[in-house]
Amino acid sequence: MNITDLIAQLSELQLEQNKILAQIAARTESTKAEPKDTIHIGDHVLLLTGGIRCIKGDKARVTKVTKTAVHFIVLRNQHNTYKRHRNVQKVP
Repeated sequence: MNITDLIAQLSELQLEQNKILAQIAARTESTKAEPKDTIHIGDHVLLLTGGIRCIKGDKARVTKVTKTAVHFIVLRNQHNTYKRHRNVQKVP
């Protein structure tokens, strides 16, 4: 094989690799599960971390939900604040 043939073969391999990576990415996106406990406005949550005017274990009522945070009012002292989704847990 000459260099031109090797370069062509390498290009084909690169294209095949890109196709496989795209398939893996598509399957990974489609298998991401929706959180089993989706949090909505009005739900009660348990705080998994402390803060300035809230402590770990406080219960709160959700006032707003965004992609990055859950906004709530702490029931113990009526403090209005927010935390990331991973730092709160929905109370059944």
